[in-house]
Amino acid sequence: MPGSTIWPTHRYCSLQAASPRVSSASASASSTAPARMSSASLAKALVALAAVAAVAELAAAKTHTIQWSLGANYGDWSNSNAVNVGDTVVFTYSSPHTVDELSQADYTACSFGSPVSTDQSGSTSVTFDKAGTRYFACAAAGGSHCSQGQKVAITVGASSSSPAGQSPPATPSGNSAAASMVPGAGELAMKLALGLGVGGALLAAF
Repeated sequence: MPGSTIWPTHRYCSLQAASPRVSSASASASSTAPARMSSASLAKALVALAAVAAVAELAAAKTHTIQWSLGANYGDWSNSNAVNVGDTVVFTYSSPHTVDELSQADYTACSFGSPVSTDQSGSTSVTFDKAGTRYFACAAAGGSHCSQGQKVAITVGASSSSPAGQSPPATPSGNSAAASMVPGAGELAMKLALGLGVGGALLAAF
């Protein structure tokens, strides 16, 4: 008819076919966004849990002090003092004493020909990173201090948490082998700060 416009049918069909494709792409993008957000939230939660677990383990570690001298009875030390993985034992002593770590056989024989390690600084710190029994003795006076009882076998438990309600053993009068079971406040604060700092840095990375 005069004055009327006739649109080509193929153009109309093309426009009609294109519309569903745009809608499909939008729907796909909308459904993917929540999934990505969910994955990021899960990753953050896992990192936070790992950081909390690390801080808790550090906080549970203890420092035990042994006053290392001749004449004390160290035979029952490991039985009356619970040492666990992550704990530290500090030997404090004066000259001429030493702290030598030995194999079980050398410990039994008080033989110092091939020690695992030796120290005579006056303050020997040993941190235990795995369970098991380790052996320490004094090599002074040709090993006679060891023969007279200045040696200790420390059995380390797998867990760094103490049983509920367990209290430190009392200090026997006149026995310098008693351990102070109180954690070092400065060392504990440093460990906590380190654990929290690492956890915060990991969370900030997401």
